[in-house]
Amino acid sequence: MRRIVLTFAAVVLLTFATALPVASFGLTQVRLTCDDGTDIAAEVDADTLEGLVQAVEAMGLYPAGLTCTLTQSPLLGALGGVASAGELRGGFLVGGGRLLYPCPDNTGLEYWVNFAVSAHTETAAAGDTKGGTLNFTIPSGQCVSGHLTSKPVCLGIYAPGSPPPQGAWYAYLRSFVTQTTGSHFAPYDGGLISTGWKDTGNPGKQTEPDRVSASGGGRCPTDHSPDPDGSSSVPILNGGITIHLN
Repeated sequence: MRRIVLTFAAVVLLTFATALPVASFGLTQVRLTCDDGTDIAAEVDADTLEGLVQAVEAMGLYPAGLTCTLTQSPLLGALGGVASAGELRGGFLVGGGRLLYPCPDNTGLEYWVNFAVSAHTETAAAGDTKGGTLNFTIPSGQCVSGHLTSKPVCLGIYAPGSPPPQGAWYAYLRSFVTQTTGSHFAPYDGGLISTGWKDTGNPGKQTEPDRVSASGGGRCPTDHSPDPDGSSSVPILNGGITIHLN
């Protein structure tokens, strides 16, 4: 396993292109850029905009080696429809925060894991991604420690009904692990990891927290796995994610 020295930085910079408030019936043009080369431009509603702002803030509060900047300006327009039942589509997944897992050798203890994720598809269809990052960092002083850096390769979004917080949307991501430190993440070095994400809306408006599930391996195009509602999933206790359709 390669031993590397990582400098973790997460700086939140929110640049508003206008002083005018965003109307609840309008859309906002946003651009998300990150230090991994991510550059996403999209038209989003007020809830998605709030989720992106909170996601960038969470990357600063719970650093995992990814820095992003969000710029925005309001516009008027109509939202598109949702996908038919079972269909996976393209779009983006952005988030940051931390998770709580049981220690592997002592079920009476738990440890925190910070995460940062930015992934978007090349087209409006599920499939190959353009740039992005999925990082996990275990802060020191716990029963395990380490860091994992991965690059998304495939993303599919499932939007079975109304957008969050009225409904829940899902994202299924495959990522190639490029670096690890610590024995906890060493088995994943150089391989694929799969993550399933559930977006239930922004904190303060949710009836339940966002969730995530992770496993080794995976295939592209993605299927509906791993299940963020399954027994191996965990809630995102601090921070959150935002899922948006192209």
